[in-house]
Amino acid sequence: MQFDQFGRPINPQQMQQAQQMQGQQGMGYANPDMGGPTARTVMPAVGQMGGTNPQQNPWVRFPFFPTAPYYSTNPNVGYQVRYYSTGILSTDADVAVGTETIRTVQFDIPARVIAINASCVNTAALGALPIGVNPRDCFLFRVEYTTGDRLHITARLGSTVCGTADNPGELGGTGYTVDQGAALIIGITPINPIPANFRIDITLHALELRGSANFVGGR
Repeated sequence: MQFDQFGRPINPQQMQQAQQMQGQQGMGYANPDMGGPTARTVMPAVGQMGGTNPQQNPWVRFPFFPTAPYYSTNPNVGYQVRYYSTGILSTDADVAVGTETIRTVQFDIPARVIAINASCVNTAALGALPIGVNPRDCFLFRVEYTTGDRLHITARLGSTVCGTADNPGELGGTGYTVDQGAALIIGITPINPIPANFRIDITLHALELRGSANFVGGR
């Protein structure tokens, strides 16, 4: 089974049928009379997106936390936990307080991001953050997919979107799917009361999907 970047299952048969119909028509959408999808110029309301099978309820409840990623039923697909990370130092040439610094995290293997952790420290000798200041309140944070899809619509205090090792900042739902070769663009904006010498680290908890490319088919 394949998934889009939002973690939603993609039915290969439906995709193939839609592509065939599009090719037969010579246009960018399928004829609804043939059972294929067609474009909508207006986003449907929530009430219009429930299931349409009369034998099933249109909606079901499902826990949002803890994060529960999809696992393939294909025995040839394996999984591995990996920590992707990035960060900035006050000594980096492109870092300035009040200015966003961009870092890119590359994913060579399909993965689902489960949680995001972050912290800030004073790197001066015997240095420390001001008393009462949360290490994640010293910077603004946001993440964007290479397609332009934003995980965080706008940059906000790190404490509102990032967790810690002992209390991970889970994304919820099925996580955030990143395909092979894609990347996450991370924006970090140091803000006062950050010390003059600092280090900000960002860690992404990811579940990698590994499958052999030498075999075709099979269940």
